[in-house]
Amino acid sequence: MYNKLAIVTFALFLSWTALSQDQEDNVVSAENSFADVSLDMNNRIELYPNPAVEYIVIEINNSTLDKAEFELHSIIGNEIKIKAEDLGGGRFRIPVKNFATGYYFIVIKDEVTRFKKAYRFLKN
Repeated sequence: MYNKLAIVTFALFLSWTALSQDQEDNVVSAENSFADVSLDMNNRIELYPNPAVEYIVIEINNSTLDKAEFELHSIIGNEIKIKAEDLGGGRFRIPVKNFATGYYFIVIKDEVTRFKKAYRFLKN
């Protein structure tokens, strides 16, 4: 309950901030109000589809990452060897078709910028 309240409060704060900035220009954009907001505004990372069936796509926008690397872990922490296919434009595809149904963590990291963040997804 506390987490939901904190998220809603943060989202409202960001919306209010975006609206007050955009009112100066008389422009209100949907992207500024409720897009996929990340606390790290330099690296906007999206993971889809979730739940995944055959593959997951990782999209990295507005990035300061020099060379992103990916690690895949099962819910109990076992590391699974993967090879990410670079689709260009900051998009990567990872096949998950042969994995068992369940939750997994994809860790995105960059040694140069010392960025490291884990994302959870469901494999159907």
